[in-house]
Amino acid sequence: MILLDTNIVSELMRPEPQTKVIEWLNAQEPLDIYISVITIAEIKYGLLVLPEGQKRRLLQQKFDWFIAQGFAERVLDFTTEAAHHYADIMAYRRSVGVPMSVPDGQIAAIARFNRFTLATRNSKDFENCGLMLVNPFFAI
Repeated sequence: MILLDTNIVSELMRPEPQTKVIEWLNAQEPLDIYISVITIAEIKYGLLVLPEGQKRRLLQQKFDWFIAQGFAERVLDFTTEAAHHYADIMAYRRSVGVPMSVPDGQIAAIARFNRFTLATRNSKDFENCGLMLVNPFFAI
């Protein structure tokens, strides 16, 4: 099972996503690909801070369709169990002098609790979190 980081979902939303990412995604079993509520929040926030207009409306429609059609029943919550993993990850990363952002910590915790591989462009941001990582920009 694979959890997509926000940057991978953002890439898939682009008018012309990187070929490597599309090839990697097409090589996966569709029902093995998940996103998290954190990614939904990050992308919705990014859309809401765009200037009002057609571009924003089109991106919001595309994202809503993407979630409803592409990930129905495959959105992972930030649960109590994930919260315990989050605390462990954040404390450890801080103790070694490599703190991470709250959303990255939450995504890492969700992946670790569920024992999912995390697909991210920013592998370095998730090192030493007890996760299996894959970078679709360099995979296949």
